[in-house]
Amino acid sequence: MQPIAQSSLRSIDGSGLKKDEEALINGLKPISGLVANFNKSIKEASEPNQNQSFKRLKEHLPPGWTISTDTNIDHRKLEIVEFRFSTNHLSPGTTSQEPDIETIHCDSPIESGNIDPAKLEIFQCKTNGLELQVQACFGRDIQTTCFSPTGKNLLISGSDSLMDHSLVTWRQGVDGNWSENNRHNAKVSNEIFFQFNRLENTLLSTCSDGRVKVRTLDSDGRWEKLLVLGHLPLEDGDEPVSANFSPLQDKIMTYDHRDGIINVFRVDGNNGWTRLNQPSKIRQIGLSALEFMAANNYLLTCNGIKATIWGCSDQSNCLENKFDKVYDSPIEDCQMSYDEQHALILPRGNQVFFLARDVDGNWSQVGEVRHSEQIVNHHNEHVRNRICKASLNHSGLYALTRDLANKSIISGYDDHGAWVEKREIPSCDYAIFSHSGRKVLASFGSGSFKVWDCNSIGNSLDKGQPLEHIGSDRVIFSPSENLLLSYGVLTNYVCIWGDDEEGNLVEKARVCHQGGIFDARINNQEDSVLSVGLDYFVKIQGLDSDGKRREPLVVEQQGRVELSGFSPSGSFAIIVKGNTACILGRDDNREWTQQVVTRLDDYLIQFVQFNKLENHFLIFGSGFKDHGKPGFVQLWGIGDDDKWAEKELITLDHPVEMAEFSPDGDHLLIHCKNNSGGTVSLKGATALLWKIPASFPKQPLNSP
Repeated sequence: MQPIAQSSLRSIDGSGLKKDEEALINGLKPISGLVANFNKSIKEASEPNQNQSFKRLKEHLPPGWTISTDTNIDHRKLEIVEFRFSTNHLSPGTTSQEPDIETIHCDSPIESGNIDPAKLEIFQCKTNGLELQVQACFGRDIQTTCFSPTGKNLLISGSDSLMDHSLVTWRQGVDGNWSENNRHNAKVSNEIFFQFNRLENTLLSTCSDGRVKVRTLDSDGRWEKLLVLGHLPLEDGDEPVSANFSPLQDKIMTYDHRDGIINVFRVDGNNGWTRLNQPSKIRQIGLSALEFMAANNYLLTCNGIKATIWGCSDQSNCLENKFDKVYDSPIEDCQMSYDEQHALILPRGNQVFFLARDVDGNWSQVGEVRHSEQIVNHHNEHVRNRICKASLNHSGLYALTRDLANKSIISGYDDHGAWVEKREIPSCDYAIFSHSGRKVLASFGSGSFKVWDCNSIGNSLDKGQPLEHIGSDRVIFSPSENLLLSYGVLTNYVCIWGDDEEGNLVEKARVCHQGGIFDARINNQEDSVLSVGLDYFVKIQGLDSDGKRREPLVVEQQGRVELSGFSPSGSFAIIVKGNTACILGRDDNREWTQQVVTRLDDYLIQFVQFNKLENHFLIFGSGFKDHGKPGFVQLWGIGDDDKWAEKELITLDHPVEMAEFSPDGDHLLIHCKNNSGGTVSLKGATALLWKIPASFPKQPLNSP
């Protein structure tokens, strides 16, 4: 099967159309000059005359023609950036569900084909088993490739020169084919960050010049610009404006790092976005950008010595001041809990303050924790002790604070509803919450650790569970937090810990090596542990339901392992060393076995990824010898015999920057860049989108 190009960025084929093609191109060329003259005149007109001119222009356009406008960042005036022409009006009886739309971009020359024909053959397929759906070429580089959450939309941002940037989007139709549904060209500024909402009908982007743009899908399935959320123009070296959807997707928050200005917009009934009114400018100075929490109704900001909590009111369309307090010293950190019920404020000093929200939405201080103020030796200097770190757990019901004297304190509510100190942990190297925040892990050095359970009866935290593993310097929790792993380069075994059903933390099993342990992981099913030793052996240890060990699988590597880990489901494991990748899986008896060993001469493997169903995996990398094919992508799949087999090997004339599956796992996207001659200069980039068919040729190329 030969690759079938579906992108509108393809070369034109067919000599029978030559005459009509040339006539059409020659007829369209004058439009660019006319638009340039119009844009030159419009910038000198007053705003009322501008609006009237655009109104008349739209009213008197010939049938089938529409225009798109944008604000020029140099003179802040509207101008024409795009012409669209639909041929549907020429065929009134058509039954096509998707309009046939051609787009003319007014800030780039109109040419027959935007791709250099020489760039079309930059790849070679071993079986031609994949279908090429999109091929996008840029003269300089590609900054971003991005799938929407379902994988039905693809976005690519790139540039042909320092002054010629493009944002191109494609959409997959009901027939499975991809078509370009938006192209936006810009001078000077380019769009550098993108986020789709969950419904995939709104696209949020930030620009290098400081603007934030929101696009929505129109009735024809094309992206139209709905709103430009303006910020003051950025200068060279300024950090770009941050913008994000809220968790409930009904708000957008923008944050200008340069001056700390925060704006919040909410979706209105007309599918537009309205800025919430603010009693004063909201600033966040000196701290990281803010994010909405789960309910996205409150924001906590800190500006110097003042902390403020803002409430988002859709009824009054404004941000209301819910809590305001000035502290005695500059605020070094502020946090809000995930459920927006609690918050902490850490001014510079030895105190941290805790806030809570009541049922009426009112915020107030509910407690504080104070550390001692003695003089301590910090980095060979004698300084006054202070709190250097504070954090809330996931529920917001517990907090950890740590000072320069290496003392940590666990605090939380007592039985009377007061926020109090629950446990002091002196002389510890570190103390952290587990993923869920239900447990606290502290390290005391030399392989000595202790674990506290915040959900224990009484929540007194008086008794911690000791964990002693001499030589270990790392302890990790399993996903459920019922098991722990301890390991390190100064110990020759991984220790697996669990509960003995009487509340005691005990050793369940060991995985032994002949040298130190470089890495260890437990899979999401919590029935296997993978360990990588400095003895060049990789072991994968199966566990019974009670955490006890089964017979391990041992894989020897000639040299240090560069990449290892489990697949997302935990059903497979990956080991990569140089030009060799091993895939491990389980047989019918649930024992681990080596299922795939693939070696690629003259190449180094950079990454391995499984698709969503884990019935395919890809490998990509680069060549270390000058053989004219510096990039490759290899695709493997499970055949009808339930065994892995190589499905495709794509070699490329340019190094592969990235290769990934679409979120649904049905497509493969490759991004390669041309840095021929060994230089780091940007000489072009190409993105290739391939459809993975449901079935491949009967005879596999390779099988382990």
